[in-house]
Amino acid sequence: MLTAANTATIAALARQVEDVERTPPAIPTFGAEHADLTNETPLSTEDMLRLADAAMTELAQFTEQATAIVDRRITAESAGGHVHASMTNGQLVGVELDPSWAARVPSAEIESEIFDVLRHLHRVGSPPGLADGPQGPAIAEIVGLLFDPHRMARRVGLEPALGATLEKE
Repeated sequence: MLTAANTATIAALARQVEDVERTPPAIPTFGAEHADLTNETPLSTEDMLRLADAAMTELAQFTEQATAIVDRRITAESAGGHVHASMTNGQLVGVELDPSWAARVPSAEIESEIFDVLRHLHRVGSPPGLADGPQGPAIAEIVGLLFDPHRMARRVGLEPALGATLEKE
């Protein structure tokens, strides 16, 4: 049963990868309202250091949240109380059925309780936003800069600003 559940999880992940390949996502916003790809305000050394510090803070918050989920064993019980399951690091590691109950009920009822316990494990083990990765306006701004290297070069003074005329000698 564990092998089948893990195989189904891998198949679902493969379908998600194929979907992304067919329809690539837009530049991520990482929790910001939107990535401002038009901002041409110059960045000083101090601005870049503050931006890096803010991004490191956002990353540390994400790491703390992820560690609390990833590094623990999660257990769940079905609503009827006849099925118990556990997972660690997103992997189903145990499923237990009450054998006397399973021997006397229709398989549809067994399936329902197994589905119930798996849904509960998924809900507890996948808090909203965690799969989206680190979030925050500083990370969004850095990714926006990396998305457009010429804009980044203009903002840090390595290329002339848009609309600037080059002086002829």
